[in-house]
Amino acid sequence: MMRRISLEQIQPGMVAAKTVYGSRGQVLLNSGADVKPHYARYLRALGIYHLYVYDSRLEGVEVDDVVTEKTRMEARNLVRQVMNKAESGRPDNKSILLEDKSMINTVEQIVDELLSNRDVVVNLLDVRALEEYTFAHSVNTCLLSTLAAIKMQYTTKQVKNIALGSLLHDLGNTAIPSQILKKPGSLTLDEFETVKKHPVYGFELFKRSNLFTASAGAVIYQHHERKAGQGYPEGRTGDNINPLARIAGLANVYDALTSDRPYRRAHLPHQAIEMLQGMGDTHFDLDVLSTFLSFIAAYPVGTHVLLNNKESGLVVKNTPGFPNRPVVRILYEGESLAPHPEPYEVDLTEVLDLVIEKVIE
Repeated sequence: MMRRISLEQIQPGMVAAKTVYGSRGQVLLNSGADVKPHYARYLRALGIYHLYVYDSRLEGVEVDDVVTEKTRMEARNLVRQVMNKAESGRPDNKSILLEDKSMINTVEQIVDELLSNRDVVVNLLDVRALEEYTFAHSVNTCLLSTLAAIKMQYTTKQVKNIALGSLLHDLGNTAIPSQILKKPGSLTLDEFETVKKHPVYGFELFKRSNLFTASAGAVIYQHHERKAGQGYPEGRTGDNINPLARIAGLANVYDALTSDRPYRRAHLPHQAIEMLQGMGDTHFDLDVLSTFLSFIAAYPVGTHVLLNNKESGLVVKNTPGFPNRPVVRILYEGESLAPHPEPYEVDLTEVLDLVIEKVIE
């Protein structure tokens, strides 16, 4: 019974449906709390622009995350811990002290939960503070990469390697000046050249840990390589890019597109999907892209969509393999959003002459 909305859409009486966490893992707003105006102002000041609220129009609709909230938070805190340790090292001799057992346990927990939930459609977008971006992005990239590898029937060993590598894919950012990473505007050419070194830094840090494997290391080193050679750090092409890195690279781009950044607001899932499709065969492996798009909801549950028959309503279900054709609970008619006299549900996988024209925010 919940949906994600922007803070500008907050109305009196709305109740938070998911706990909102801060940059250090602290609770900023508890699930079940009334979202009062001063709460919204407080969250916005911290760089949080969305949250989940309960919505009675979604009665009977339940949406589960791809992993439990506990697992997601433990992974996020572990990434924070590892990156803070790496960042605290001397600039001329950075070293990494990975909590081997904790990292192995977290990776195995993520893999186990995704294996038992492999037919899920990803409906939920993360709610995070801007300062939390690096840690939350690392976890989301891990979840999406691992699920894609499972869908593509990689071995359990390979799945664990991509989970580990993608969880630490931005480890090298600890060697990049924060004023560059958090810059609200466009980077200069020199600044971008500095950013392009983070896969190399990350690989060197990871190589010093007891957890090092060649496959996980390749994910860290190559996740910005692109099929036609326009990536970095080496400008590799096609099959010269590690298959697991190709998956992680796509997941990395999708989560970045759907995240709020200092220089822009998040794109909606259907917009991000259109961008990925536009990049097509020049940037990504088409088999990876096809697999990825099969489990990402272009219109997550709770999205208000307008159909080409000028009726509109909320998405209540997504069908695996059909990201653009959800089940919609029709509640309104016309541009005026007048209440529909006879609300009903329509499955767009069955009624092919109906299509989504736009998202109503």
